[in-house]
Amino acid sequence: MISKFLADMATKSGNAPLFDNPKNYDLEYEDVHFTTEDGVGLSGWLINPGEDKVIIQNHFGIYCSRAGYTVEGKAFYMKAWPEDINFLKHIKVMADVGYTVLAYDLRNHGESGNGVKPRVCDGQEEYKDVMAAVKFISNHDDYKNAPIGLLSLCMGSSATVLNYGIEDGLENHPNIKAMVIIQPLYTGAWFENWNIPKFLINQSAKYSLKHGGIDFRKSPIDHFKHITVPTMIVQNENDPVTDMKFVKACYSELKVEKEMVWTSIDKNRLAGYADIAEHPEKMMEWFGKFVK
Repeated sequence: MISKFLADMATKSGNAPLFDNPKNYDLEYEDVHFTTEDGVGLSGWLINPGEDKVIIQNHFGIYCSRAGYTVEGKAFYMKAWPEDINFLKHIKVMADVGYTVLAYDLRNHGESGNGVKPRVCDGQEEYKDVMAAVKFISNHDDYKNAPIGLLSLCMGSSATVLNYGIEDGLENHPNIKAMVIIQPLYTGAWFENWNIPKFLINQSAKYSLKHGGIDFRKSPIDHFKHITVPTMIVQNENDPVTDMKFVKACYSELKVEKEMVWTSIDKNRLAGYADIAEHPEKMMEWFGKFVK
């Protein structure tokens, strides 16, 4: 059934191993564990510990982990990039200029625990993971007064943004000083941009709901106007998955100091993630301006 295939492709947890390690980059680190408000155990690395400013990084959704994306073990339809994407490359850049970095696995990914809902949820459940990561740093004896930057990728950006405009949201954490969003997207917009018929999108959403997911037709865009920190959005203009009108609308909703960075690289969704691993200069300038 096509609707089942679409729902599984976008929301069924897949192979997201930790294929890389900070030791491979001569980085000091600690394995850390913390728990979300709904009881999900999350695993991460605290890299370059002991600095007086922090970047919290999540990752893009299905088939990714805090280490990045690996080709090995992927189903044919998820071999979307010809080589591994190693997030530790840009994390090392952050560490080298004096940031402690918390990189963690979202629920149902990497070494983190399974969510209450077994499917990847477009940020609608994973937003609790972002809040747990912020609280972990904010309550840590070494970082209670440290300025924080948020680096959020794809579904990870939805998970972050959904914490704004809610009760006890990220607005209540004054140590957060800036955010960088890499290629915002949600599944409904993804399918629409592929010109998948509306009835198939609706059937797929119903299948996802029935089998432990969420209604992935729900957009996070209304939350962008509630963001309270300077925000940069980075988007590959050749990305075939995203409707650029959606990205522009997200940017338009921001009511804070902001910057839109358009890149022009390979015509592939994952090119945008590979590019930040190799060329993190723009986002480092943004964090350097505010998280200091």
